[in-house]
Amino acid sequence: MEGSKLESCFLPYWEANEVQCKDQLNDPRNWNMIPSLNSVALHDVVDQQLVRFTGMIQDMQNPEMYLEQYEVQDSITKQTTVKMGKYRDIPACGPDEVFIDDSRSNVHRERQVLCCISIPALNPWVKQLLATGTDRHTEVKPLQHENKRAYSDESASSNKALSSSISPPGTSVKRVCCDKKHVPRNVRCDTELHLPLPESQAKTCLVKVYDSDPALALNDMIEVVGFLSVDPRLCLISEEMEDEGAQFHNLPGSLVPRLHAVSVRKLKHNNPLLELNFCSSADEVLGLARLVRQDLHLVLSQVLLGDHLAANYFICHLISSVFQRSELLALGQLSLNISNVVCGHGYTEKLYTVLRQLVTKSHYQPLTIENLNKCTFTPKKDYDANRLVSGILQLSTQTHLVLDETCLEPGQLDSNGVHNVAALGTLISQQKVDYDFQFYKLEFKADVPVLVLSEGKSLLPNDVAVPLEPDSKCLETWNEIFEAVNHYLQEPVLQRLRKYLTAVRLLEYCLPQDLEQVIQDDFVRLRRETDTKTSASDLHLLLVLSRLVSLSQGEGTLSRESWDLACSMEKQRKQRINGRVHQP
Repeated sequence: MEGSKLESCFLPYWEANEVQCKDQLNDPRNWNMIPSLNSVALHDVVDQQLVRFTGMIQDMQNPEMYLEQYEVQDSITKQTTVKMGKYRDIPACGPDEVFIDDSRSNVHRERQVLCCISIPALNPWVKQLLATGTDRHTEVKPLQHENKRAYSDESASSNKALSSSISPPGTSVKRVCCDKKHVPRNVRCDTELHLPLPESQAKTCLVKVYDSDPALALNDMIEVVGFLSVDPRLCLISEEMEDEGAQFHNLPGSLVPRLHAVSVRKLKHNNPLLELNFCSSADEVLGLARLVRQDLHLVLSQVLLGDHLAANYFICHLISSVFQRSELLALGQLSLNISNVVCGHGYTEKLYTVLRQLVTKSHYQPLTIENLNKCTFTPKKDYDANRLVSGILQLSTQTHLVLDETCLEPGQLDSNGVHNVAALGTLISQQKVDYDFQFYKLEFKADVPVLVLSEGKSLLPNDVAVPLEPDSKCLETWNEIFEAVNHYLQEPVLQRLRKYLTAVRLLEYCLPQDLEQVIQDDFVRLRRETDTKTSASDLHLLLVLSRLVSLSQGEGTLSRESWDLACSMEKQRKQRINGRVHQP
């Protein structure tokens, strides 16, 4: 292998040149040239090839023992050799080699096993860009030594090693076979249980992590570079292992490929238009923030039927994120309820269609009685199969969730429906989801911006409720408005908006000391004007809102202008709510 051709790197070369390969991997250009399992068919890559996978950690399995090094003996010459077992599921033995089970040279280590899935709710424009960006590799042929005869001989001599590698003590291993009849029934349906949202192109991958990789948690977005393991012998399941859990963890690599990680990095965002560290493009994006915000406000005010106040709140909602937690509070979030949505059938779907063109991840969930009663919203542990069965609310950071209450009709919620409504309420108010481990509930933190669309007051909690005040002319021509907006959302406008929404959210933010006194004085004045009806929670909302207004302008430091705009927005919103309450 010449230069830095990591796109055609195999495990033997890596083992012989590990330091050089790791240095090359630090170059983003080399990293991006490695074939990605997200967009490459498995038949285009081969066993022990260096590949990439971008996904979300859906489940964290028990640590797995493996042989870091092991000793084999040549059955003809009786010479022994110590081999390395890292980055392998099955210790490699030559056709005339025998694995020495009780050798003192055998070293056992532990590796972490992660069940990763394609990032849920990824929007089409992101998938298209990722596929275009990773479609640069050439087809890689299998290594020459992996001919049929050698593979068969190695397979037979590796059975004992295989038993030590993937089977519990005392478990025997049958003859090697990858025939379809040995694949468990309904395995495709079983793998779909790991997906929070049904998606035909989603992939599941078992990632095996070594050494001191970054601390990883459930639902983290990660990008992994590692060696692919799709050895047909992985589908070998002994009679003693024919329980449901063993079947899933030993599925053939054609369904669930294994990836032995040499590098893992957590993703702060998944916008393919921006660098992962964001620094290189920050000035370019933020320098145009005010102008891009005007474009975004124009788009949103049109699809919100001429309501400029609702558009301002929508912008703040789109860039909101949890930056700190305090007891039951998730600081930084801004869940939004847009009510008085009465313009006609199809409006909410069209509004969502515009939204999904702007953000990287989103999911539209109609809140019908049937959906609430039948859908699984929270993940649940299946102890028989030893896996976490996913639910709709198992989403990665900054997945925009749109809940449509306009399709809710009178009906009876069953126990599952009541549970799902409660789970939505907990997510919205506290940004957490309680996973069901049958014997107990376990709380997992979330950062999922939630937008609720409703005709009247929502049945769900919210940080901000904005009754829509549509322009009468817009009500008559809303279909034409959406056509015009979709025509407007073309390049380069669309690319600027997509970059902007990710970039301003990632900005560092601070509250200057000289504004602290201004805020305190304004709060005292507000309490006096409202006869002390302005509470500490109102101040908290103003601080969150002013932060988001500031970020939306591309400013990491709160200015008096942004503070005044936030106060003005809240004043108008409350006047609108009070006006509707007092209408005859």
